[in-house]
This record gives sequence, structure tokens and C-alpha cells, in this order.
Amino acid sequence: MNRKQQPTFSPLLILSAIITLALAPFSNADAASLKEAIELDRDGFYEEAIEQWEKLQLDSPENIRLLAGLKISGTHAKLGNLARAEEVSKALTLSHPQRYESWFSYANASGALKKYSQAVTAFKKSIELNPEEALGKVGLAFVFFGNEKPDLAVEELKGAMKIFKANKNISWYRDCRLAIRQIKDFARFPPKFANLWLEKNLKRIQDTFENSVLDFESILETR
Repeated sequence: MNRKQQPTFSPLLILSAIITLALAPFSNADAASLKEAIELDRDGFYEEAIEQWEKLQLDSPENIRLLAGLKISGTHAKLGNLARAEEVSKALTLSHPQRYESWFSYANASGALKKYSQAVTAFKKSIELNPEEALGKVGLAFVFFGNEKPDLAVEELKGAMKIFKANKNISWYRDCRLAIRQIKDFARFPPKFANLWLEKNLKRIQDTFENSVLDFESILETR
């Protein structure tokens, strides 16, 4: 999540490379289906990619089913199918309740639908399972704000800042500090005044989670 000046690579190209390296333990059928799903997604054929990911949820190993579910939920969100994204991510919390990724995905989908209380619960669970992932605290802060609890939002942002500082992630540290100032400034206005700001920040959390935080290699290596 650091924003240092580095060469930029497509997250899908990186994921494709990771999957190529991690496919050895899987059957030829699973390997071929994974490769096809990634290529369809990379080329912008999102609905076809979803169909391929859905096939992988049927008879594949558990870790591939988790990866497929995360991709299905994220792709539906990208297409604006927010209710379906929520449905898929909620199912992941039932099938993979001990994976923080499931709860983070569910929190993202809930926040996008403005189901802030539901998103609060999901973000809290993701933090419980992975307390060192500061992005979860940032997400929790924004849904607290959406739930009209700005003081709790500021508290979570301060907690995230401590982790970002320890990890020398100066960019996100500064962004959290700016968000705290903006939340305090919004106190003078009606809650609806901040709707667009909140929507953009929740979208950024979702994009960062999917493109920078999700460890697909780790998921594929889980047996």
C-alpha cells in the first residue's frame, strides 16, 4: 500500500503471474479454469469471467473456491451489481468464517449499499482476524462516519495511523490525518453534505483491498 515511485503493473497481470507459479499442486482442469478466468478478467470480459469463477466454486479445492468468491464479489461490485456482490461476500463469511478476506469483502459490499451497521460488524470481524491490516481500521472509520458516529470514526483513523507509522507507510498516514480533519469540518454541515466524499473513500478502500492488500498467492498456497 506504499505509494513510492515504482514501476506500475496491472494487478491482473501480477495475479496471473502469481497463479501461474502457484498452480503446480492443482489438477489440469483447475489450472486451466483459473488461467481462463484471469485472462477474461484482464481483457475486460467481466461477465464471462464471473461465469468461469462460478464454475471454480463447484468442485475445486477450498482455497480456490475462496479466491473465486472474492473475485466474483469484487467483479459484481465493479459492474454495479451491488446486491449480488453483497450476497456472494456474505456467503463467503459462512463458508470461510476464519478468513479475514471474507469479512473485508462483505464489509466493502455492505458499505457500498449504505448498510453501515452491517459494514461496521463485518469490518470489526476482519480486524479481529487480522489486526495488523490497517486498511480494515480505515474502512471501519468510514462506515462509522456513514453511521453518523464521527467520534468513533476519528478513533479508528488514529489507530490506523499508528500502524501505518510503524510500517513507514507515510502516504496512508497522511491520508488518515487529512480524513480526520475533513470529518471535523463536516460537523458544521448536514450529514448528506458528505455523501459523495464518503462514497469515494469507500470505493478507494475496496479498490486498495482488491489491488494491493489481497494476498492471492497466500490463498492459493493454503491447503
